[in-house]
Amino acid sequence: MTDYTQLIARELCLKWAEIIDRPIPPIGRSLIIKYLLWYEQAKREKFSPLGFFYEVKQAAQNTDKRPKATLEVGSKMVRSYQGTKYEVEIIPQGYLYKHKTYKSLSGVAKAITGKNWNGNVFFGVKK
Repeated sequence: MTDYTQLIARELCLKWAEIIDRPIPPIGRSLIIKYLLWYEQAKREKFSPLGFFYEVKQAAQNTDKRPKATLEVGSKMVRSYQGTKYEVEIIPQGYLYKHKTYKSLSGVAKAITGKNWNGNVFFGVKK
């Protein structure tokens, strides 16, 4: 394994061209070294880095296809917070809490707690 930490910038660029054979992106020296080491290891193990990146991209696209939680209009959610019971109704425009309409559950959670919360977490909405 090569010790890339001893190379100057020009030598790193030459190694990049030799090992990766793609344009070097505008990233820092330490990340360049990590990529070179990873590609070098992939080559030794007969592993395709580009195939890996393709699989990661496919997996990321598939996460968008996960079913989302569906809350029906007219449903009510009840949450107890610091000893007080809070009730939120789902309406076509968003969420109704204390006669005020909110676009998101996070907005309702902030109105209740005074802090930024993920509304789904605060109200226990599961996917």
